[in-house]
Amino acid sequence: MSALLDDELNLTILENICNGVGVEVNISGLARDLNKHRDTIRDQVQALFDHEIINKPVYPFIRLHQEHPLMVIVRADLPRTESISKFLIENEHIFGAYYLKDEEYNTFLIMFFKDISSYVDWRKKIVAEKEISPRDNRHPASGSYFSNNHIIKYEPYSPIFRMEERYQKGEKLMLNGYKMNNLNIQILKKLMMGGSIRTNENLLSKKLEINRKTVERRISSLLKERVIGMPVSRFPKFFVPSGHILVYCLLEIKKSMNNVIKAIKSDPCVPYVLEASLGRYNILLFQVFSSVDEHLDWENRYTHQFPGSLGAMKNIYLSPTMSANIDQQKTSLAIIRKRKEALYKIDI
Repeated sequence: MSALLDDELNLTILENICNGVGVEVNISGLARDLNKHRDTIRDQVQALFDHEIINKPVYPFIRLHQEHPLMVIVRADLPRTESISKFLIENEHIFGAYYLKDEEYNTFLIMFFKDISSYVDWRKKIVAEKEISPRDNRHPASGSYFSNNHIIKYEPYSPIFRMEERYQKGEKLMLNGYKMNNLNIQILKKLMMGGSIRTNENLLSKKLEINRKTVERRISSLLKERVIGMPVSRFPKFFVPSGHILVYCLLEIKKSMNNVIKAIKSDPCVPYVLEASLGRYNILLFQVFSSVDEHLDWENRYTHQFPGSLGAMKNIYLSPTMSANIDQQKTSLAIIRKRKEALYKIDI
């Protein structure tokens, strides 16, 4: 665990830059890279933000997966009430929440914890504090556990390459009512992969009342130790462009594991992959498609490409239009703030 996270100033800087403070699109640099007029680029970037196609840039807290190495996927039976909606949006452990109908369950949750013990304690606490009702008023939740130490692929930007493929084949792309063209697709690629984004160290130094060089050094150290990654913009619904579906896919790979994984790693439809040990399933995929038909075509393609290699498969289709409006940085910021609180207690 990095000693950098035991320093109050580092945590304060982290809290700001992971929340997007002092993180900006470099319009001039983007115009230069794409060989376009600055005003054209500025207008296109603003349109992407205004139509909520991507979020404004932040520094991603990539230490999240080490601080909370347990990912818990839960199918739950929860009432559709304002208090439950508030709970889903505000609870620090809930990274994503989707409404669906799957057997007796109506809610699909993606959550992060330190370990199973902390997850069990959390479940007891939310019932005791009446954030959710006790079991006698609902079906008990069904949870699956995965280790963030066994991530095979983590590329939140990869669906943009599939969108580019479709555009180049002549397909018209509309995202949130905004017609995409080659230029704004190239802008998306740049921003989502960390290009042409700058840090306003002057703004941060004034806000935090510290020297600009100190800000630069601290951020450089945090990057070097992989506490954070380079600043990026992301889709408002993690992994998923507007008008697309997210597929939670448990897969059994029976043979040719290396060859199948190699194909998946280069597949833009699959931004997130990790090892699983859940019955016969040994791989978990989060996939992104423009339609269910496109996903079925994907299944057929892999079945023919790797005959006899793919066994059982379980899919849950998740629509971003049926998801809770959760801040992607919520879980990361909660970790940072708790570390600050722990330092204050030590000082006292």
